Amino acid sequence: MTHLDRDTLALVALAELDLSPAEREHLQSCPACTGELDALRRTVLIGRTAGSVDLVKPADAVWGRIHAALGLSDAVAAPPRRGVDTSVDAAVVDESAAGMVRPPASVVELPRRRRWLPVAAAACLVGVLGGIGATVWWQAARAPEPLPVIAEAQLDALPGWTASGRAYLEEDADGRREVVVDVDGGADAGGLREVWLLTADATGLVSVGLLDGATGRFSIPAGIDLAEYPVVDVSAEPDDGNPAHSGDSIVRGTLSGL
Repeated sequence: MTHLDRDTLALVALAELDLSPAEREHLQSCPACTGELDALRRTVLIGRTAGSVDLVKPADAVWGRIHAALGLSDAVAAPPRRGVDTSVDAAVVDESAAGMVRPPASVVELPRRRRWLPVAAAACLVGVLGGIGATVWWQAARAPEPLPVIAEAQLDALPGWTASGRAYLEEDADGRREVVVDVDGGADAGGLREVWLLTADATGLVSVGLLDGATGRFSIPAGIDLAEYPVVDVSAEPDDGNPAHSGDSIVRGTLSGL
């Protein structure tokens, strides 16, 4: 059996690519690929919601694992801390075995980017090191500028649910679009909550990601025409790896102002 390429699954998890009919058919019948996609979607979800997380100072053991994984010299064994001069004399860092001298080490503050790449890199490092505290060296201190809101939707509960919410659409100067979803309720039923864009008659749908907590921000694929997919839907999904809509929607509303 030929499984789906991991890079393809990563783009699907990021809502940057739609699968072909043949790929969708394989995904529905392959537990390995559906499990891989589910894990990637959770990584993307963690990355996209990391901007609202209060970071904690990592334990010294976190830097110890980074130090060991990268094979760094003993001269930089001490955990780097913000506001502490971590530069060392190049002669001390002389790597006689490799015949090289490493440049002085220092902690550099990196500006936060809105896109997923820095967060995904941090998430991969967390998977190796086993601690989310490692992301402190990649998280920026400056919040991004808010984007213009170009459309909004009131999200109303569907039968059987007590919930409400709001969705609004943002677009940057390069035309990249994000939908922000706020939902009050529906999180106590267990399983997962997934955000979808639907056609007006609900015959077509596109998943944009999993909602963890009350608020989520999701990128909209460039090829999606929101005039054709104006409905924002949040569904309750069993944690079974099936990428299809469960048919059990919690809230739903139509974007106005498009």
